[in-house]
Amino acid sequence: METRDLQTFLAVVASGSITKAADMLGRSQPAVTRTIQDLEAELGFELLHRVGRRVQLSEEGVAFEEEARRLLMSFTELAARAKTIAAGKGRILQIVTTSAIGTGLIPTAMAELQGAELPPETHLGQFLPSIVAQEVRCGRAEIGFSSLPLDTPGLDVLRLYSAPDVVAVREDDALAERDVVPLSTFAGRRLVTMLNPLRFQLHIARALAARGIEPGPVIRTNISYGALQIVRQTGVAAIIDPVTAYGLSLPGVVIRPIDVTVPFYWGVLAAEKQPLRPVAQALMDAVEAVAERSIAGFRRLDPGLAGQLVTGPASGTNHGTGI
Repeated sequence: METRDLQTFLAVVASGSITKAADMLGRSQPAVTRTIQDLEAELGFELLHRVGRRVQLSEEGVAFEEEARRLLMSFTELAARAKTIAAGKGRILQIVTTSAIGTGLIPTAMAELQGAELPPETHLGQFLPSIVAQEVRCGRAEIGFSSLPLDTPGLDVLRLYSAPDVVAVREDDALAERDVVPLSTFAGRRLVTMLNPLRFQLHIARALAARGIEPGPVIRTNISYGALQIVRQTGVAAIIDPVTAYGLSLPGVVIRPIDVTVPFYWGVLAAEKQPLRPVAQALMDAVEAVAERSIAGFRRLDPGLAGQLVTGPASGTNHGTGI
């Protein structure tokens, strides 16, 4: 399997057509078809199904697409690293993060670092928490910023934080006039919240259930920034993480605390027993400083508690002591 095979497969996926992919790649249609067939033979399963003039991913193809993107990115980064080393510029700073932290905190933190502290090249990738952990554990990234789960074998949790989840509402919503929004407000009310039931949404669901609150129709999204856009466009209130809420301001959307503490946890990861370079340490410190001054209710927790948080109480409890 070569990088060209992966590029060809991803071009077909992106265009939905062998013909269009061939045009994109500057290759013949039979050559693209043959590449896909050879790749399927090597993998041992079918990647694509024909639907009329278009193609769509098989069930196995859906799973392989994510791996193909990661593999291609790794090959691309390897080439970039080799060029950097050959030019005598030292190591690239590889950072991986979840979308919320990558958009809500890291850009501001990077802006506050002195230019001399950053290497000639920095890569910032945004992934699901499980992928963040994998990228750091296998050495493709030096440092990771992620929400739960954090206690992954082969990784050290360097920092652990929490802050209460918040409500985002449009400025013309009656809730915008409140200093604090009661969780009971969402009884029977349309709600925007997050998609993953095992992390962020687990704590929200427990808090609602503990108080017998049954919301109305729910819109779920896997990206908090998308939730903010839904609030802005539709006027439906959202319960979202504080990192996105305080880190990204959208015109016409206001953020309010909830009268019940529903904690959001996140932290910093590195490969086990691998000391950070000064530049990665400086970035970690800058991210913490930005979070501390911009996020209401921000707390620093004992990193040793990371393994207790997925199944721990969802509200009304503080894990550890703020320092």
